[in-house]
Amino acid sequence: MTANNDQAQASLSKLVEHVFNHRDGLINPIYYSQLAEQIGRLNKHGEGHGHGMGSVLGTMGHLLKNLDGEWGEGIPHIQSLVVNKNGSLKNLPDEGIKEFWPEYPSMTYVEKVNRTRIEHKRIVTFGSRWNDVLKRLGLPEISANNQPATAKGFFGKGGESECHKRLKLFVRANPELVGAGNDWQTFLEYPLPSLDEIDVVFKSAYALIGVEVKSRISDSFPSDYERGLFQTVKYRALLEAMARSANYGIPAEIKIILVLETRLPAEFRELANRLGVSVLENVKPM
Repeated sequence: MTANNDQAQASLSKLVEHVFNHRDGLINPIYYSQLAEQIGRLNKHGEGHGHGMGSVLGTMGHLLKNLDGEWGEGIPHIQSLVVNKNGSLKNLPDEGIKEFWPEYPSMTYVEKVNRTRIEHKRIVTFGSRWNDVLKRLGLPEISANNQPATAKGFFGKGGESECHKRLKLFVRANPELVGAGNDWQTFLEYPLPSLDEIDVVFKSAYALIGVEVKSRISDSFPSDYERGLFQTVKYRALLEAMARSANYGIPAEIKIILVLETRLPAEFRELANRLGVSVLENVKPM
């Protein structure tokens, strides 16, 4: 095993310990130099050597990503807890995280803040399942008195299904479906200051189109379609509020669309009309 792998696994253990020691659902990030010190990566003065930690965390991220496929659910990017102490990305992950968040470099500062806050919330919610991750990597479990509770079962419910992911990626790859141009910026899981996320966002200098998707799995849970209708209303209101702030660069023209792999159940059609929600049905990923 290479030194980078050793340091990556040591970093993961330290970050899980950091998560388990948080209080009241809130978690503080940790600086690159602080994590470096904790794993014994020191400079000649005996201080934490933060330079090069991005490579270590990248290796760690790939260790977790390789486990994703086996378990069918994405593991939160715990490496996003490690942030810059100074500079234009102060208190945020460095640009290297684009390997896992491709849209990160093109986001504004506040969009990056929201994206990071949402991920930190996921990391905390993942709770005791972090020990399942450590076990699969052959690492010792971490114990803590205030270890957060999670749903029962190995990785429980709530993860993104493959059907949902496939539909989301298909929409992003075919902007013309929702009236966006091929030259528009695209974002997956676009972060909002409320810590909500929109599945897909297309943005140009003059317009923004947000898309919430519901795969065929929602056919087994009809109430999820009602939820989707209200989600679009919520996202539209949030984006309209963000457009009034100079921090976000949101254009004045905003449209939100609910994209369905099958059809909207008949009992929700009148509601969609009353709410003014645009629904695009029978979108089949190719």
